[in-house]
Amino acid sequence: MKSLKIIVIILIGLFTTSPLWAQPFSLDKELKPILLSLKEDAQNPKTKNIITNGFIDEKDAFYYVKGHDVFEYLDIYVFSNYGNPDLKVELVNTNWTDVVETQNTNDSEDGIIHFKIRAYSDFGLHLFPGDEKINFTIAVSASEPVTEYLGSAFRKARTGELDTSESTTSAAHENNSQTDATSSTPIWLYIVLGAAALIIALLLGVILGRKKAALFWLFFLFISTPSFAQQDNGMTWHDTNRYGEWLQEQANDNRGGFWENANQVRQGLGRLGKFGEKFGKYKKTFDAANNAYKAYTNLNGCINSVPPAGMPRIPSFCETDDCESCFLDARTRFNKNRYTFEKLKVIYGCTRNFTDAAISFGDNVSGYHGVSGLAWQSQKGGINKSINDLKQAYDKKYAELLESQHEILQELNRCEAEHGIPDWYDRFGYLYFEFTKMNYQRKI
Repeated sequence: MKSLKIIVIILIGLFTTSPLWAQPFSLDKELKPILLSLKEDAQNPKTKNIITNGFIDEKDAFYYVKGHDVFEYLDIYVFSNYGNPDLKVELVNTNWTDVVETQNTNDSEDGIIHFKIRAYSDFGLHLFPGDEKINFTIAVSASEPVTEYLGSAFRKARTGELDTSESTTSAAHENNSQTDATSSTPIWLYIVLGAAALIIALLLGVILGRKKAALFWLFFLFISTPSFAQQDNGMTWHDTNRYGEWLQEQANDNRGGFWENANQVRQGLGRLGKFGEKFGKYKKTFDAANNAYKAYTNLNGCINSVPPAGMPRIPSFCETDDCESCFLDARTRFNKNRYTFEKLKVIYGCTRNFTDAAISFGDNVSGYHGVSGLAWQSQKGGINKSINDLKQAYDKKYAELLESQHEILQELNRCEAEHGIPDWYDRFGYLYFEFTKMNYQRKI
């Protein structure tokens, strides 16, 4: 029973499975947004999408999207399937009053609303009724994960840096410390600090090994979980062609009674065709990574798009990833480890921002509703407890990734030695290790 309580608290803290926190939050129990869960594209398994068809008449409609990654670009389309109604849509972030952007079909090209974002957490779409019943489509596309903004951590070693003499090694060490490192701390101090960090990491591992809650946190940090929020009673697709076929059948059969004539059929299908062109075009935008970073709004404000300040570029026999065979596996693992560090930092930072916003919102809103206020105090206690669990989980994962990076750098050290740079780690590689240790260490 105690373990079950721990799991429940963790689920509430992560805001990924609770009906209250799995979407932009509200203390209004009557507000039950519909889940749109991204899945692999039938045409391109490396991408994801979701398409849904629905009606809006007198009541507002609420949807929220999940299933995306912090490194994916998201394109969200909303349009009417007949006529030219004025359909207004708000893109929201942490709660349903936190409006990031508003668009309507009358002011959009071809009547197709298009939001372009990058997001860490679930986000919401609030649709407003117009002066007539509207049959609409919502389509969300997620690109392949893009992990390019850190750039290369290596540069081609200069001739003097290939020399193994003691004087040249000292000069190279001093020069590299001035140009690539963030500090000029003596190497013996790094050794002492490294030994201390190792001891702390081992002790931390022993302590956290006794805390089951931390293990659950690590699991949920990187794996999406199912949601218990209200499901859509309508139909959804993960293939634009199948959706187009279904929509044409609806038009031909005049189901619902709103396809009044052939002109409306052609109008709706024409808009679908234009949507298809946009859908295919923007799914490929991520190929131009630099432009995409500028074009896609950072919805949560905590996803990086440029290398961290002070990131060094360390000398290497091989500047690019297209190198001798002994570099290939180590470089691949090294880059994966770098972006895992980035993802860990983003998840922690975004979660802290989200919880702070949740607590602030709950404190403000709950005061107006007696029953909601009592329920909120209970939820707030769970959130504060979950933040402490998250800190422990972060520190444990941080220690694991740091150890992994050290092992990878030692592997690269052996490879560099084979091609003319002995003692590569002691001379250069440790700079990136120390940068990583300082940059990704939890600050709060």
